[in-house]
Amino acid sequence: MLTSEWYEVMAKNATTDLWVVPSWEGRPEYGSPTLDDGREVYDVIACGNLEDIPFNVWFERNTDAKGKRHGDILWSGGLESQPVSRRFAQAVAELGVADVKTYEIDLIDRRKGPIEGYVGFVPSLTGKGEISSWNWRKGKTSFAWVMSNRVLDGLLARGIDGFEYEPLEDENYIPPLK
Repeated sequence: MLTSEWYEVMAKNATTDLWVVPSWEGRPEYGSPTLDDGREVYDVIACGNLEDIPFNVWFERNTDAKGKRHGDILWSGGLESQPVSRRFAQAVAELGVADVKTYEIDLIDRRKGPIEGYVGFVPSLTGKGEISSWNWRKGKTSFAWVMSNRVLDGLLARGIDGFEYEPLEDENYIPPLK
């Protein structure tokens, strides 16, 4: 039974979990290159605007961890773009969660081929959704999300629990939902 009105939600990130990273040909080991308009590539990916990037982007297994456990939210090493399982995305839609976005992604394991069943996910960046970015006040994505009790309860009731959550105590991050 959930006891709080709001929860902090994030991907499981043990070394036994599948970790992923956005990738493209020529991706630097560190940092995020910028597009001609000045936006950082990682930020554009995290907002689900792959069509704005003039090259092919995909997600791939991060070799920093050897995990194989596929969660409902995948850890991307602290980057702001977390793929979610299709069942997570479908449940969010069924629950009528507003102000979130999904987008198609390619997810691959370079040694084993495609990993099916995941989409990109963008939480609310306005604070008007029941799944909001931790950084919604700045209009930015984050690796942790703020989720309402209603949505978390709905996900758990459907057996969608491949992520971590804990009661949110810091009222500065609770969305206004207006």
